[in-house]
Amino acid sequence: MISFDPVTQLEAIIILSVIALAASRYKFLDRSGVIASIPIGYLIVVFGGLRYFALLFTFFLVSSLATKLRVRVLGEQSLGKDHVRSWRNVIANGLVPTFVAILSGVAPDTGGRAVAAGYLGAVGTAFADTLATEVGMIFGRKPRLIIGLREVERGTPGAVTCYGYLGGALALLTLCALAWALKLANPVIIIAAITSGIIGMTIDSFLGAGIQAKYLCPVCGRIVESPSHCGREAEKIAGVSWIDTHMVNLISTAIGAAIAAVLVSAL
Repeated sequence: MISFDPVTQLEAIIILSVIALAASRYKFLDRSGVIASIPIGYLIVVFGGLRYFALLFTFFLVSSLATKLRVRVLGEQSLGKDHVRSWRNVIANGLVPTFVAILSGVAPDTGGRAVAAGYLGAVGTAFADTLATEVGMIFGRKPRLIIGLREVERGTPGAVTCYGYLGGALALLTLCALAWALKLANPVIIIAAITSGIIGMTIDSFLGAGIQAKYLCPVCGRIVESPSHCGREAEKIAGVSWIDTHMVNLISTAIGAAIAAVLVSAL
């Protein structure tokens, strides 16, 4: 339910200010990421409430810590992956949950369980995909491309590992346990959220392998998802130019939300 109560407004401002300062201080987000996170966090608190915000914040915190660990293990230029997230990361992973939170506020009596499941499905897909990437890169051996299953270098778009899937499953269990503790989910919603999260991160890998733009670094020879790597411009070798990793994440979170909402409506 929408809350324009002054206390809620003050809580939102204080919480978001503290998080923004900490995210900037510890380099979880760059300046553009901090700026983008404020309206997203505010809308989720106002329309969805602090409990919805707590789920998104848990995803952000755990994912950021996992990224810090990956950078410590593999180095700052770890295989072309971002280590300080920008506004593109924030929008790609936060836009769909924000839309669902707004829906829960403006239409609280319309499909309450489906809306809650949709929110968990969106956040769960983003959380599972991010943790699968970080865990797979740190602990996995050579991954396999999800299309064709040939071995590729770590960091290749669309690559998957067993360790990565375990990381994604751990992310979903963590998120659902918190949702249960906050009384936002029942067993049906949890089943829908876990199922949609696994499917969502798998779809993310298929999109990464199939249509995401891929580039060849002229310095290290790796296939990467960024148009620049090792301080040089990389050559585009496959995929659709405007479909980058952020667009793939946005599409996947939308699919995860839709799957969770449909599942919980059918169960």
